[in-house]
Amino acid sequence: MRHTARLPARLVTLLALTLVGACSVLPAPNHYELYRLPPSSLGEQTAMPGATSLQIQAPRADDLTSSNRVVVLREGQRLSAWSGIRWAAPAPELWRDQLLDAFHNTGAFHTLDFRDANLNADLALSGHLRAFLVDQTGATPRAVIRFDAQLLDRQEDGTRATRRFEVSEPLAENRPPAAARAMSTAIDRMAEQLLGWVAQEH
Repeated sequence: MRHTARLPARLVTLLALTLVGACSVLPAPNHYELYRLPPSSLGEQTAMPGATSLQIQAPRADDLTSSNRVVVLREGQRLSAWSGIRWAAPAPELWRDQLLDAFHNTGAFHTLDFRDANLNADLALSGHLRAFLVDQTGATPRAVIRFDAQLLDRQEDGTRATRRFEVSEPLAENRPPAAARAMSTAIDRMAEQLLGWVAQEH
């Protein structure tokens, strides 16, 4: 009768742990610096006559703009992401929240809220965020925002007006903190344009 040699139990356990360890070796996760936008610097303005509430919806955007990557436009119309950094939220949400902050500062509306809230608003601001990027094709990098706006009448359930807005703001230097400051200033400038447009169309 032949006897099968058995490995000591401790040796079997050691071999098993070694194999499991070898199989579970995964690449280290990428680490990014997250950037928020500085608070809006807009001040109080004249209240919007007749319009008591506005809902600001996160705009639609393409796949690249919908992410939290810091999109850069380079020579030859080449789009890429700024290495090693990310926005603190996807660009459409970042844009909406910053615009909401700017509108709150102006006091133009009695009530402001965003899409997920249960607000029976008079008007809603929606649209398509076509660009939210740093343009590095010129001598001076610039923060660029391009937004196709839709002003919706919530009472009549229809579109009241549409318009394209575009602003750009130079970066003080080609570095992420300067990009965040320039983007915040660009949104403030767009907020002022949007306020004037809403007042005109209301």
